[in-house]
Parts: sequence; C-alpha cells; structure tokens
Amino acid sequence: MLLALLCCTLSGFAEKKPIQLEKEKQPHKRNEVLLPIASIDGQILTIDFTSSTTFEVQVTDASGTVVYMGTYSVQHAMVTLPQLSEGVYKLTIEDNTYIYSGYFDIEE
Repeated sequence: MLLALLCCTLSGFAEKKPIQLEKEKQPHKRNEVLLPIASIDGQILTIDFTSSTTFEVQVTDASGTVVYMGTYSVQHAMVTLPQLSEGVYKLTIEDNTYIYSGYFDIEE
C-alpha cells in the first residue's frame, strides 16, 4: 500500500524542461556568446549564466501581456512564477549586452 502511494505521489511531480534560448540579432556584434541556460519545472524558472551578471527577466503570454518581470544580479537564479494558465509563454532575458529569448509551455 505504501509503495502504491509513493508511486502515485511521484507521478504528480512536474518534470524539468529545458527552454531553447537564442540570442536576438544585434547589428555590429560579431563575437560568439555563451548563451544562458534556462529551464522550467512547474512554476519554477531556472536561469544559469557562466558568470555572475545583472539581468532582467520578462515572461509574456501569447497575447503579449507581461505576466512576470524581475531583475537579478547573480549567476544562478531560481524564479517562482505566478500561477500560469495552460499555454505558450515567451521568456526574454536581457543583460548589459545581449537579449536572449525562447518559448516554453505550461500544461495542466
């Protein structure tokens, strides 16, 4: 009985999904950049840079409405997003030099 309860409990946990980020095109910038790594696990958004930096995070829904915005000065950020409805969202990360963006979906 305990084993059945444990199996049911574990299946309810969300799975960490990577978010594919791309550097948005900026004229006159030709050097290669290491992209930050982002993933979503339920309502937890994780962002990792190779070194500490200050960056802004913005999440918008399919209609372009901003559902989250914040500024961080770290190498590793774990952001608890507000309760998001099922759908596709755009993640935009802007540091002092570049803008990165990618999409992720929330499934209920």
